[in-house]
Amino acid sequence: NMRVFLDEAKNGAIVISLGSNVEWKGVGIDKAKAVILALSKLKQRVLWKLDIKLPFQVPNNIMIMKWIPQKEVLSHKNVKAIWAHGGIFGTQEAIWEGVPIIVTPVFSDQKSNAAIIVAKGVGIRLDIKTLSTQSVLHAIEEILYNKSSYTRNMKRLSNEFRDRPIPPLDLAVWSIEYTVRHPNRSLATSLRSQSWVVQNLIDIYVFLVFNLLIILLSIFFAIKLLINFYYSRIVSKLRKTKQSQKY
Repeated sequence: NMRVFLDEAKNGAIVISLGSNVEWKGVGIDKAKAVILALSKLKQRVLWKLDIKLPFQVPNNIMIMKWIPQKEVLSHKNVKAIWAHGGIFGTQEAIWEGVPIIVTPVFSDQKSNAAIIVAKGVGIRLDIKTLSTQSVLHAIEEILYNKSSYTRNMKRLSNEFRDRPIPPLDLAVWSIEYTVRHPNRSLATSLRSQSWVVQNLIDIYVFLVFNLLIILLSIFFAIKLLINFYYSRIVSKLRKTKQSQKY
């Protein structure tokens, strides 16, 4: 069904794969409805990886799947763009297949990946906090109809990414076999020779705690000195006042 859905996408197709980090229940049903409304206005078909059931009707140009083989889907000739969260592996798959990206970062490295995607001109950023029918439509139309920019840049980046002496899978296999053929200590990580204290950064934590204690003690004694100083001044003034009253 998925292949047929893409094969029959005469005006092209868009893939939405925002990962498990975007919980639409938390984002809000209103924003989900706004996204659906935007997608319903498109001539293109939309393949949406979504692990929840939407509580409203979905237009005919949208197919919702709990899981999709993303790499294989991106290689389909009718796929024109992907809306993703900017994870490293999904981004590499899009670059490999030359598919422009609408990126909605959520956390961690996704935000820095999104910045790189935008800087290289291979995609645009769409923030989840400002999702609306208009913003989604603008992002998709910008990617689809400004082909001279995003698609061309992504195809060039894809060619650069693919241009390597050894395919990645072959390189991984060779690296494993090389390690097996040469089991010497030069390939072993230095972590193996480190003590439990160093491995778990205990020495660093002790150093930080020690410095924190010094700072706290310094503040404590400084406050104590100030209190004693002002207390002695007050006592001295009171004594002088009493002495002057006697005379």
